[in-house]
Amino acid sequence: MKIGDLVWNHYHGLLRFGTITEKKIKEDKWAYFTVDWHADEDYERSQSWREKLSGVDHTLKEYRKTQLKPFNPEQLGRILEQFKKKKQEED
Repeated sequence: MKIGDLVWNHYHGLLRFGTITEKKIKEDKWAYFTVDWHADEDYERSQSWREKLSGVDHTLKEYRKTQLKPFNPEQLGRILEQFKKKKQEED
């Protein structure tokens, strides 16, 4: 994965999509990424509530490579088109 790639992350039932803005290799030899998340209001709300309950900000600022998956938006477009077509056939 590299800067500019679209990625996804799953957090407690929330499917999140974002763009990688920074990559660094740390001393533990893992790649870590900073991500600009898109339409991420549900995650932000969950983290705000968690901080209110615990008094600690648990929001991640960097994500290890294993926490992110590359995402192809064209594939999502094809999936949604197939879904719409099947829905129309059922109706």
